[in-house]
Amino acid sequence: MNQHLARIICTVILVVTYYQSVHANANNFTAKQIRTGDNLINILRANGFTPREREAVLSADVGLRRLFLTLDTRYLVRKSAGEVELRMFDSQTSDAFRIVKKNGKVQAGQYNPKFKTTALRIDGKVHGSILGSILPKLPSNWVATRFMDAYAFDLKSFRKLRRGAPFWFTVEKKYEEGQFVKYGEILQTSLEIDGEPVRKKFVKSQYGGVFFNDQDLQEKRSFYAPVNYIKIASKFQPNRLHPITRRKVPHLGVDFELPIGEPVLAARKGIVVRYGHNRAAGNYIVLRHAHGVESAYNHLYKIDRRIKQGLTVAPGDKIAEVGCTGYCTRAHLHFAIKLNGRMVDPLNYIKPYPKNMHQVLASQVAKN
Repeated sequence: MNQHLARIICTVILVVTYYQSVHANANNFTAKQIRTGDNLINILRANGFTPREREAVLSADVGLRRLFLTLDTRYLVRKSAGEVELRMFDSQTSDAFRIVKKNGKVQAGQYNPKFKTTALRIDGKVHGSILGSILPKLPSNWVATRFMDAYAFDLKSFRKLRRGAPFWFTVEKKYEEGQFVKYGEILQTSLEIDGEPVRKKFVKSQYGGVFFNDQDLQEKRSFYAPVNYIKIASKFQPNRLHPITRRKVPHLGVDFELPIGEPVLAARKGIVVRYGHNRAAGNYIVLRHAHGVESAYNHLYKIDRRIKQGLTVAPGDKIAEVGCTGYCTRAHLHFAIKLNGRMVDPLNYIKPYPKNMHQVLASQVAKN
């Protein structure tokens, strides 16, 4: 009787162990690195999706066409008998997508990943460029350029930093299904400028977030930031080589890189003097402010329906959405300021935060 019971127990243990093994394998995801030249189409092709199945994924109206992949990002793959599941993560936003192929049928949709987030601290000293100083310690262009974004309003040129100037920052690392998939936001930074450490903290808002310290609130600049999230793709450059025409064309503004559809905000109280569409600027709006100062907003996806010539807008009012119309290679807002008939560097005139964050930041400074 005891031997019979022992055999039953052993059988049950084997069945349970087998079930657990199969179940674990069914949820076993592998992280794959995004490679140079990768896009959604060739990732699907590499994972066995036929032309018809790839078209089914692309035709699903879930935002996948706007998925932005970089070399810093990984995607997850799970394969079992007759089934393939991919999980894709946008490198610049919190958007995540699940693509499943099972028994010849394909489904694609957004989902909310259950990220496990850790923080990593990096310390270093400036030797050469700031990019060249960060990348050997953490090979991520996203992280290195985010560090530069934190000081875009404090330094006209990173070349002016003292050799050996110390810096440090903490950055989020995001994991899904136990696999590292991407870096998140830089949370805190420190950089020695003119012999003094300048620290910044990333302050989140309902709509985005900015790098900030107490001194930023005291800036007497007359314009607010025209976007909720400061990610700078290109600065004011009088002698820039144009990315499309490959000719030397001055870049007389600053480009804020954001996903299509993000709000564009009036940077100061003003009157709409022009709006419409042209070949280079795409959809655009021009506002006139006090003393004849003008601000321009180019490459817009949509112009707000209430915009008309002569309309007065307040600082922080939504006037349009970020797009990629006209001469454009990637979604962004080109923002320019004209002062006394001359184009000037906007970063010298705008605060490092939008109007809708002023009260939040002022409260935080008072609390500190």
